[in-house]
Amino acid sequence: MGETEALRFLAERFKVTQKEVLKGIGDDSAVVELREKTCLVASTDTLVEGVHFHLGAQTPRQLGKKAVCVAVSDIGAMGAVPRYLLCSLGCRGKDAMDFIEGLSQGVGDGCREFGVCLVGGNLSESQTVFISMTALGEVLRDDMVLRSGASEGDDIYVTGTLGDSALGLRVLLDDCGIDGSEGAVSRHIEPTPRLQVGRMVARRGVASSMIDVSDGLFCDLEKLTSEHGLGAEVSLGSLPLSPGFLSLCGKLSEDAYRLALSGGEDYELLFTSSVRNRVSIEEVSRLCGIAISKIGSVTAGRKIRFFDEGGEEVFYDTGGFEHFC
Repeated sequence: MGETEALRFLAERFKVTQKEVLKGIGDDSAVVELREKTCLVASTDTLVEGVHFHLGAQTPRQLGKKAVCVAVSDIGAMGAVPRYLLCSLGCRGKDAMDFIEGLSQGVGDGCREFGVCLVGGNLSESQTVFISMTALGEVLRDDMVLRSGASEGDDIYVTGTLGDSALGLRVLLDDCGIDGSEGAVSRHIEPTPRLQVGRMVARRGVASSMIDVSDGLFCDLEKLTSEHGLGAEVSLGSLPLSPGFLSLCGKLSEDAYRLALSGGEDYELLFTSSVRNRVSIEEVSRLCGIAISKIGSVTAGRKIRFFDEGGEEVFYDTGGFEHFC
């Protein structure tokens, strides 16, 4: 049983019956209506040593800030505003205070940058270091964006650039030390959640569905389309790839498109929108100072297809990261 199947099992086991729960298991965040038109948005993420990070590759302070970034990114993908954090930390008893001090500095950095407040949590001794961060936010019911709203013919957009984080991880793990890899490493260690873009497209009502790219574009696009009976056509030439990423892929003999599609941990926003909103999305891009690239369109059926710049279909047997596989 892979992660996707496990989540489906849990969603079926814990079906929501309370009318105030607007969204339970199966989206970036759960949504509960607290009072008329105002909703609580809640999400939790766990970073586990040896799975999500390696202590030798980043400092506790960097790890603390990344934990905040990852947590608030899920809130932003709902079009919501993050407000509060709860953190559960497990670490080894030896030198625990040094680790906690460094981690807390990074969490504080993230809280200040993204306007959130750490209000509680839990500490435990553990032979495997982990940081579990729960983020709480708020959104007006009419502004909320789910994964399930795409329609056939919608445009598909992604913010920023893809693949840099995965390439940065490769450099860190291989200890390559290649000139020009600093940007990719930085994107992996300190991602930037696109909170302003998420909020703006939500308030303007131009996103029909949205998700943050954590498991890889291919895998996360499936969650917007295939899981809801739809498909997609993606132009590889339209994928936003940074010059540094392309140069580094050449040096490491990496397939740039494959890595951009499956690498994961970009924490960019992937969303769909009606074609009538193209001008509005260009304006959002300009106001936020973030590139928003149209990479394809939503189609009928459940298949995701990729095409090169000459219009020829390219077949990629690839997916993003999935636990338990």
